[in-house]
Amino acid sequence: MRWRMWMKKFPRYCLLCSTLLELQVGSTVLLPAQVTGERPEVREPVRPRLVSYIPVGRTRYYELQEHVRVQHDLPDGTVRRWERHATYLLRFYAFTSREHDMTEISCRVEDLRYRFQQDTAVLEFESRHPEKLRRRLPDLDYVSMVVGTEAEILFSSYGDIARIGGEQLEWLREHLRTETSSGSVELAAKLAAISDARLKALFDLHKGIVPGVRVREDSIWQRLLNLWIEGVEWRDTAHIHIAQTTDTTRILVGVLPALSPESQTVWPPDLPQTPVVVHSGTGHAQLTVELAPRGLISRSELHAHTEYTGLPSGAQSPFRRITQVSMIWHFVREE
Repeated sequence: MRWRMWMKKFPRYCLLCSTLLELQVGSTVLLPAQVTGERPEVREPVRPRLVSYIPVGRTRYYELQEHVRVQHDLPDGTVRRWERHATYLLRFYAFTSREHDMTEISCRVEDLRYRFQQDTAVLEFESRHPEKLRRRLPDLDYVSMVVGTEAEILFSSYGDIARIGGEQLEWLREHLRTETSSGSVELAAKLAAISDARLKALFDLHKGIVPGVRVREDSIWQRLLNLWIEGVEWRDTAHIHIAQTTDTTRILVGVLPALSPESQTVWPPDLPQTPVVVHSGTGHAQLTVELAPRGLISRSELHAHTEYTGLPSGAQSPFRRITQVSMIWHFVREE
């Protein structure tokens, strides 16, 4: 009786109560989300485009700090050790674009500061004050060969080097061929000092670990890479991932655990007059690249350790060579 009186006085309220009673099962009340069967929203991981480029008409300057330690074990048991510290000022000017988003960039070593130490002997050199140099070393001649010569490098849309050329570079190579005996060891050593592989070692800031495409933040990818280290080209598959993320930057790390030599005959910078046949070698390396907006690489690092057995031309016994290299590029400014 009382229920009917409530129904007459408050019909809407009683209808709501009836509905709630129908939804109740035992002591469990079904929530709206459970009734409809909706699932929580799953977000797709962020997929930023990781690319390196220089806008046409802009010039970027980088400082490259190179530190090399070499241990040279001779067949008679003698051990020779030396260190090189070199600081390069690199200039990149993007002067034109081509089809498929390819960019031609004028690359030049503007300045070189050099320090070589073996035992207690030290040699220092500054390209802006060449008159202060009192004596020369084969290693200095090799390292300084690239100073002031402009190379035109074609970069692909992925930031990789597609071609190296340019009037100044070709003129220098032809000049060396004219002034030096054709087929001589001296000519081969000088051409090795301005080879495509040497220029890539200086001007390729990421060595191929920047993919140029969109990738998930948690991705791990692989790429076959070549590295030029003190006259020898090495190859390995890099394992690459995004190590750190901020609002504006991505830090990429590539690990090369098992480098193997690709070169057969090499001209070490400190022994350019002695061609060396590489028989076997091992090594490892790590690349770290900090990417900022507008395709800017704000910092890049290469750390490598290599060992190989080499037989100099005309020698009967091989030597063992251990090399540790650190190359760090810092962005300086843009104009």
